[in-house]
Amino acid sequence: MRVLPCSVIREAEQACIASGRATSDQLMDAVIERMWYALQHDPEFAARKIERVTVYAGKGNNAGDAIGLAARFNCRVQLRAVCDPADFSPETRRQYEKLQNRPHQQYPPMPAVLQGKGCSLIIDGLLGSGVKGQLRPEYAELVEEMNSIRRYEPNSMLLSIDIPTGLQADTGEVLGCAVQADVTAAIGCVKPGMLADGAEDYVGRLLCIPLPIVSLPDASEAEVTDPLDAQVGRRAYSCFKNKAGRVNIVAGSKGYIGAAQLCADAAVAAGAGLVALYCKEDIYPILAARVAPEVMVHPVASYAEVPADGAQALVIGPGIGRPSVAEAESLHRLLNTFTGPVVLDADGLNLAAKYHWRIPENAILTPHPGEMRRLFPQAASLSRLDTVRQFLQRTPCTLLYKGARSIIASPAAPFVAYNSSGGPYMANGGQGDVLSGVIAALAAQWGSAYSAARSAAYACGLAATHARAAASNPPATPASSVIRHLPTVLKG
Repeated sequence: MRVLPCSVIREAEQACIASGRATSDQLMDAVIERMWYALQHDPEFAARKIERVTVYAGKGNNAGDAIGLAARFNCRVQLRAVCDPADFSPETRRQYEKLQNRPHQQYPPMPAVLQGKGCSLIIDGLLGSGVKGQLRPEYAELVEEMNSIRRYEPNSMLLSIDIPTGLQADTGEVLGCAVQADVTAAIGCVKPGMLADGAEDYVGRLLCIPLPIVSLPDASEAEVTDPLDAQVGRRAYSCFKNKAGRVNIVAGSKGYIGAAQLCADAAVAAGAGLVALYCKEDIYPILAARVAPEVMVHPVASYAEVPADGAQALVIGPGIGRPSVAEAESLHRLLNTFTGPVVLDADGLNLAAKYHWRIPENAILTPHPGEMRRLFPQAASLSRLDTVRQFLQRTPCTLLYKGARSIIASPAAPFVAYNSSGGPYMANGGQGDVLSGVIAALAAQWGSAYSAARSAAYACGLAATHARAAASNPPATPASSVIRHLPTVLKG
């Protein structure tokens, strides 16, 4: 989904209505229908049995989207509005009429709102994306109330429509206070402020709601990944293993055997035709017994023995620890000799920073913020987006800058991509190792470093969401669980 300023999507919607392609009511119905469809196919949402819905409504059409969505649920719907329903916009009043035969009521003040045990859905429809200036007291009070319910009701889920109330859509500025959503349904396009540093704690996970009926400009400097980016496409019926891509992996050392295992197993799960894992002789017996049986494990006395050809993609780094200067130089030489996509991750990135390695254009770097600062000290004083741009000016390659909203970019790519899948339940060890294996597997099959990095980031996040939903939404999802759910999300 494209990232565009509020003025652009607003003008596009007005043009759609003026052209006669849709009335304002039809446009609202289309938004509601697409939100409902997206929620029904969202693994985290689908795993919940919603027992009550509470709508926080303002006066405008954002409230109509929220009320119309609430009316689709077959459960108790409660309304908390800043005005009398008679003062709603015409489109919102029409949606409100759908609730007339439903059990709804004005919510009492806190703390009586904290009632019942089952799963509840809180829908933020107070204000849309055109808001500027500080929130008025009556809105700020309801924002704090929503955040309190989310904080004290563990089974609640807070969904913001288009933009969390209190977050300025174009800049990401917090207008005094803002809703802390679990999920934000971005309507038509993603607004720039939703991607600003720090905004992720208010936006939560992005749910992209496209509106094909509204014509948007083709040009966009950034895009946000969506479910189509996790689809690897169908293979030719005549495909065989050597055509499905071979991945070579250099990983593992004493104390870090799991990193090598996760990387190799993820590459297998992501469809690589052949996976070869190269490790030092001292850990070979352990690794050979632990990895998936499809993985070919090769012990080497020196990294100089790792071949620089015979594979379509290469991974260097997960769990290799701190090799000697000579071994580090062998890895550096391998990095610059291999002609296909090379994923440089974890300890590989640390070696690159320590020894000031030359990074070739076919490399795919996957640093988290700490690794990024070691590679590029200027990152400490820059925004995440500026860090990506300036780093790539100095070091042309494919960069996947990890974070709550990972950024994927390359000088050869038409736009910067932001990942929209996953969540804080992925904040644990091994996730990066899995990601490296998936990137390499997709790169080996496609040949495109940028497309592989973008799709792998989305697929891993979506697989983690499936894993979490299957385990009844625990606070953390192990990386090994992500591997088990990769086949579910990588559609062929």
